[in-house]
Amino acid sequence: MDVRVNHKTLTPAAKTTLVKAILGLKNDVDSVLHPGKQKRYDDFVEVHKNSMVMGIAGSFHPMPHGSALFFPWHRVLLRQFELALQKVAKKKIALPYWDWSLTGTSTPFTDDFLGGDGDAAQGGRVTTGPFASSAGQFPIRVWDQATGDPALHREFGDDSTSFLPTPSQTAAGLAKVPYWPGPSCFEVVAETMLHNPVHRWVGGNMAFATSPNDPVFFLHHAFLDKLWEDWKTLHPTADPYLPKTDSHGHGLNDTLVFNNPSHPAPWAGSWTVKQTLDPTAFGYEYV
Repeated sequence: MDVRVNHKTLTPAAKTTLVKAILGLKNDVDSVLHPGKQKRYDDFVEVHKNSMVMGIAGSFHPMPHGSALFFPWHRVLLRQFELALQKVAKKKIALPYWDWSLTGTSTPFTDDFLGGDGDAAQGGRVTTGPFASSAGQFPIRVWDQATGDPALHREFGDDSTSFLPTPSQTAAGLAKVPYWPGPSCFEVVAETMLHNPVHRWVGGNMAFATSPNDPVFFLHHAFLDKLWEDWKTLHPTADPYLPKTDSHGHGLNDTLVFNNPSHPAPWAGSWTVKQTLDPTAFGYEYV
């Protein structure tokens, strides 16, 4: 069983292993979606882009954002990324999570891990850490538009609508029931008040549909995935997912979609929403 932990508990060696695996996906593993034109890391960026931008060649339906599918869909995306990292590392490593705190060791934005904020004088380019453009190991290849800057960008807190949720705000989100539907349901509050502001706070690449271009995306979503499990524990009599039936692909027994039928699948296998409800069935757990 793979164990996902708070990133602040990672040893220096564990951080180095994770960073090397990410860079391996970025440089050494060919793409499944566009062999010879991008790398395997970029495939995950493209899948997420296609899940948000309607009308482009690779877009598909139902789209998971702004819907009950948000948590199950991202669970599969993260697990496939985690398994891809393990293939590169040739060992059992797990995605850590970021609980959005920046105090002490709780910040992931350090030189030995994810690097820091972007340099305003360089338009927000990240200049520190292993993913800085100056290191030459992490070129951005997929953008919301046809082309863009190959450097990773961040703009911490520049968006006036952004914030990092506090423990009390997180607890308030976890108190919401039911899972779906309604403006005060858990999914809507979690996505709009715990998920979206963090994307905007990090800014740069994280503010776009191609947000997995920033590796912090995976730590951010690992924490959201953990919060879904925390919510289930807090509300043991509540349905872990709703709706149970739906004619538009959002039901409990509907199969999650990750690609347009006319385009290659990003990975083998398929899962219904129901099959995602237990993370241990996917081979991981949280501590």
